[in-house]
Amino acid sequence: MTDVSGVVTLRDGDWHGAFERLDERGGGVLWVPPGTHDCEPTTVDLADYEAVGDDFAIRGGGVGTSVLDLGDGDGDGFAIVDGDGSDLFYVEITGVGFQGDRDGVLFRLGRDDFADAYNSCTLSIATNNGSSTATAACRLNHVLNTDHFGVHNTVGGTALDLRQFQFGGLRGSTSSRQGQSLRLSGYSMANVVEWLNVEACEDGVRLVGDDCGINRFGMLYGANVAGTLWRHDATVTTRLDAAYVGDTVDTVGETTAGEVSVGITNVDARAFRHV
Repeated sequence: MTDVSGVVTLRDGDWHGAFERLDERGGGVLWVPPGTHDCEPTTVDLADYEAVGDDFAIRGGGVGTSVLDLGDGDGDGFAIVDGDGSDLFYVEITGVGFQGDRDGVLFRLGRDDFADAYNSCTLSIATNNGSSTATAACRLNHVLNTDHFGVHNTVGGTALDLRQFQFGGLRGSTSSRQGQSLRLSGYSMANVVEWLNVEACEDGVRLVGDDCGINRFGMLYGANVAGTLWRHDATVTTRLDAAYVGDTVDTVGETTAGEVSVGITNVDARAFRHV
């Protein structure tokens, strides 16, 4: 498949080759064609592609149409990091899905030490980690002022792990069959979760840490939760504008620290503040 002006096409799941061609062009769009593409576990270090920097977008034909299969086994699947610890802006990853059975993190944006910051990004992705020993399906580290739509599923571990996600927006769904569906920790603060579907999982949403405050949930929907839909373990204030509890939710909420305010709900609001 021939590259066209301004666009580099992923070939044979070779991410390093694609970024080398992007580097030659000084950045641009990396196109993931429709289909399922077998990929080896890959970490893209943006410091290796100086001409690219943060001047790139990864685009596919849709989260269920352009799918990256990262196989099964030990370790992580796909990661984008910057080894120089740079501040990056306007990174776009849209219209692609990631799948695999990895016992680490299937998809990661940013270093785990938070040294590289991703500002004002656009993310629209799906992740599906089929490993019962998984760490996470999707992990977003130092990500700021970013719009994220995601469908994140995992068998074990955390479906969507927000470790330093700040003043951004979140929409979509999360599900962990044996773990936590959505976890907010560290300096994950001042975010709006516009709507979130938490369904067919062990546990739903968990907030932990003293720097995880002033997050607002517009609409939280939960159903078929074998454990606890809402766990608030942070000494902070969180707002639930609306919460709908569907069928087969074992425990609606447990609040061990902090304060949760609830607007409209189809159950007794005190159920979210139960200790």
